[in-house]
Amino acid sequence: MAPWREPVAVVVHDHGNGPEPCFRDDYADKATHDRSRGRGHGWGRGWTQWPVRVLLGALTLSVVVASGAAGIERYLTRKYMSPQAPLTQASITTADKAGWTKQGGGLPDHAPPVVLTFHDVNKSSKSPYVLTPKTFDAQLTALEKAGYRTLTAKQFTHYMSGGPVPRRSVLLTFDDGTDGLWKYADRILAKHKMHGTIFLITGSMDKHRPYYLTWREIERMNRSGRWDFQSHTRAMHSVKQVDAAGNTGAPLMNRLWLKDEGRRENTAEYRARVLHDLAGSVKDIVNHDMPTPTMFAVPFSDGPGQQDADSTDSQARHLLKELFPLVMTDHSSVPLTASRRSASAGLVQRVEVYAQTTPEQMLTDVARNVQVPADAHRPLSEPENWGGRQTRTSFDVFLGKAPSSARTPRYAKADYRPNSSVDWTDYSATALLGSLGNGTNQAALGVRTNSKEPVTVVITRNRATLLVNGYKVASRPLDPKSDHTVTVEVGRNTTTAYVDGLVELSHVSDQPSDQLSGGITIRAGINKAGNQWPVFESLDVSPLEDASRHG
Repeated sequence: MAPWREPVAVVVHDHGNGPEPCFRDDYADKATHDRSRGRGHGWGRGWTQWPVRVLLGALTLSVVVASGAAGIERYLTRKYMSPQAPLTQASITTADKAGWTKQGGGLPDHAPPVVLTFHDVNKSSKSPYVLTPKTFDAQLTALEKAGYRTLTAKQFTHYMSGGPVPRRSVLLTFDDGTDGLWKYADRILAKHKMHGTIFLITGSMDKHRPYYLTWREIERMNRSGRWDFQSHTRAMHSVKQVDAAGNTGAPLMNRLWLKDEGRRENTAEYRARVLHDLAGSVKDIVNHDMPTPTMFAVPFSDGPGQQDADSTDSQARHLLKELFPLVMTDHSSVPLTASRRSASAGLVQRVEVYAQTTPEQMLTDVARNVQVPADAHRPLSEPENWGGRQTRTSFDVFLGKAPSSARTPRYAKADYRPNSSVDWTDYSATALLGSLGNGTNQAALGVRTNSKEPVTVVITRNRATLLVNGYKVASRPLDPKSDHTVTVEVGRNTTTAYVDGLVELSHVSDQPSDQLSGGITIRAGINKAGNQWPVFESLDVSPLEDASRHG
């Protein structure tokens, strides 16, 4: 056991100024003073101790909050962003590339763009509207090899609002806003350094996962610079009941049936509903820090001629124009592909691409919609470029090679490049018409095809008649013979026809000139089955030498 010791009177103690002797008698007083002055020196002593402690607490809290926020972000990313699939590449041969390059040959280097419609890109879908990643890769490669570039929505709108004609180009559009565009198409688009425009059903985003995109995916795609986003309605991509019989139709184009009230919407109710939806779709896009949409794609591509019985189509078009300068459709009664005339009308027809569309077929379809100049020599030798034929026989009916039988139709019509001559004006078309027989058959040369005011010159053995919109406006006798030469000069507003260089028929339109452009049409007819068909011996189209003096 250790011996008991008497405590010493002096101890060494540190009161904050280093070791110093401290008498036991006043130790308690010094210690109390030390505590009251907070030791007085260094960080965390004296008056600095509480700010330091608050700072350290705040730092600790910020770490905790940041850690929590990172955890929440990881959770939301996993929930609202699908992982992108590895890049898939098509097996493309050298011969494929050479063929695609050849298909682009002969087309103008600068021309109005062609708009293509895609829907989705996915690996496992059997839908005719869904492309596999390999098919999509092959199609973009074909466009590259054929000399096409892609436009942004801003570039496309700039041209359509009067900007210069761009290099040979396409606008790639995708309807609905499906998740496959993020999962598969995005990396393929990046590989080709191309650009896409998606028309969103904004009310479906973040819903029906994983079919539709999420806003997080959309925001990421927008930041990449590869994608633009436009409107496809907020919640009108569906069919609804439109009458008491239970018939259905597109909510955009139809007044809906109000079941509880046993009636259809009136005009004011229809207008309010549609405007609310369209404005909502615009708001959804703008609220996610993207530019205000300038384009709209019609659900199901319900265009003119596809409306319900009492025709609310004109109302729908009017409402769309209030919000969108350009409206896209895949089906319309007049094939207004991207052009000055379609810009004036505010309606653009697109070229739809399906799962079974080969790259070669897609390039052919695009080429048919590229606007070409009004300069065609021997177009009768290009039967593949004539459309709109209203006959059960081949194009040979116009060349004197049609079979003669009781089943042969009595009328035939064909339009030359109907989709790619939309902007034609200031041109001259000349045709030599033969085998006009004894007046039982007739041939016609039409101009301004599919415009607001098409003009047709009808020739028989002994008479020339000028029709405007199908109505006779002039008629002149001809020297009776079996062949006549017709030349039609097309100015901005004036159409003048000359027959055999002697007989003149003319018409001046009061319609806006931007609604009068269009290409040529040939027609042939017989009055009785078995009669001789007239023959188009030759045909030529060329620009007017002095366009400024016409119209």
